[in-house]
Amino acid sequence: MTSVLGVGLALRLGLDTAYDNTRNLWIAMTHADLKDAQNAMRNRIERMQRRNIWVAREVANGDLSPDDTAIWDNTLAALVTNERDVTAIGILMPDGRFRWYDPKTDRTVSRQADPQEDIIARSLIAFGPGQSITQFPRWNSLVNQVVITEMIPLFQRGEYIGSLVQLVSLGDFSRDLKTDPTEAGRTPFVIVNDHVIAHPALPDWHQLHPPANIGTDDVLGVLPRIDDLADPVLAQMDQWQTFDFNDGRTPDGTNGSTASALETAGGYHVIITRKFEESAGLPIVMGMHFDPTVFTREWERLKLATLIGTAIMVLAIILAVMIAHYFTRPLKRFSAATRQLETGMLDDLPILPGSHIIEFNDASRSFNNMAITLRDRERIGRLFGKFLPTAIAQQLLASDDDTGNIQSRQCEASILFVDLVGFTTLSEKIAPQRIVTILNAYFAKATAIIEQNGGIITQFQGDAILAVFNAFDEVPGHADAAVRTAVALQTLVHNELFDGEELRCRCGINTGLLVAGNVGAPDRLTFTVHGDAVNSAARLEAKNKELGTRILIASTTFDQLSDPSQARLADEILLRGRSETTAVYTIPIDGID
Repeated sequence: MTSVLGVGLALRLGLDTAYDNTRNLWIAMTHADLKDAQNAMRNRIERMQRRNIWVAREVANGDLSPDDTAIWDNTLAALVTNERDVTAIGILMPDGRFRWYDPKTDRTVSRQADPQEDIIARSLIAFGPGQSITQFPRWNSLVNQVVITEMIPLFQRGEYIGSLVQLVSLGDFSRDLKTDPTEAGRTPFVIVNDHVIAHPALPDWHQLHPPANIGTDDVLGVLPRIDDLADPVLAQMDQWQTFDFNDGRTPDGTNGSTASALETAGGYHVIITRKFEESAGLPIVMGMHFDPTVFTREWERLKLATLIGTAIMVLAIILAVMIAHYFTRPLKRFSAATRQLETGMLDDLPILPGSHIIEFNDASRSFNNMAITLRDRERIGRLFGKFLPTAIAQQLLASDDDTGNIQSRQCEASILFVDLVGFTTLSEKIAPQRIVTILNAYFAKATAIIEQNGGIITQFQGDAILAVFNAFDEVPGHADAAVRTAVALQTLVHNELFDGEELRCRCGINTGLLVAGNVGAPDRLTFTVHGDAVNSAARLEAKNKELGTRILIASTTFDQLSDPSQARLADEILLRGRSETTAVYTIPIDGID
């Protein structure tokens, strides 16, 4: 999902950015074309001005005279030999006649000057010699077209003798755009005020609207207005919306292009315009606008690229899912196995298969080895539990060393010694194997009763059991626990048969200090308890035979009973190893005694 969101967002942002970059690239290209056209127009005017100034200087110095028609005409012809865009060059006489050289026909023509040109020429006398003036643009009746005029007054010996005039067709200026009208959907145009002087549709318009009766007060009347051509972009020029564009504007803010946009029924148009600032008369605006198909084609191309990218992304996601499934399958097996491991069900723990991926194969092998080790550890624990008290086995397994040593511990505990009555005589009558069967049946149930009450069996001595309470695990009320165990064992043997045999037992209970720990050789240890309290419990068990009781408890145990009334005094006896007699008690059992 992260990949899909990330790639999808990247595609979306990339699509928008690519579209904006494409639009800006087209704008930058058009800006460069317009700037080149402006420079070409400026260079042409500068060349015209240099020719005018050179002729004016030659006339003022007396080196060139209009009166010498042969030299004058040859000089003018030589000046415009390589200038194909000059329509006419000549001198406007003070009497109003205009004598000019026509480069197209290579002839010199003399006619009455256009009245507007004559008025302008006379107005230049006030500027004095040496200043060439550019007039933008005007209709000239002599050449029957709109022209740009470059004019300079001529003086000789301080006397005005006429004005040198150069005429350049606006069609020549429109060629500076150097753009094929059908190129990439760009439409070039040149506008003077609201008249169009250059446009791909202009020749067709001229055929339908030939100039006729153009008066001197309508110098641009021969040109169509912006809404006369079948160009909806120019017709809605007042609705253009400018937007920011880094056009390389100069520090003073001049000579820059302007980017505008127009939304029409036909689509989204971008218009780039640039003003020709050198125009001394009417302002000239050069520009180009883009057909909507330019951006539509680019948008479709980008969408196709996006679809291809999306398809690749989908394939990549499918491949990623397959690879992820391949990688996660062993991970899922590993996770399921570890969850089962947490439950402690080691017997049902699966064996993880190997993998072609080295890391997963190593992990599976390590897990399987760990599972084997844990099973072995559990098995050892179970085996220990059969030969050692469970608490002791767990303590040994948790130990950090292999010595098997358990820290000896001195504590107060209650000791229960249980022995079967007449089992030796019974053993002489039955087969040895059956003896083991009878004992195992008896020990199994007796052990359950002892452990249920918190006791730990430290020894099986033939048919006898030695159990302690509170030696390792804390057993609150251990004296009561030992007595409850003895009563439960008497009830057990009284009510049940063991492999068909009836058994009876005697119990001795004593409470006192003892030491619990391992004893033996370094390679052969056994856990046991030591102390006079242990010996006294065994002696009390033996005294049952003399006193005719089943359970005897020492006074130390009696003193810790929560309910002493359950016991009754059996006798005052002298235990072996003692110098004084001690009171012993018995526990009557309803239904047995």
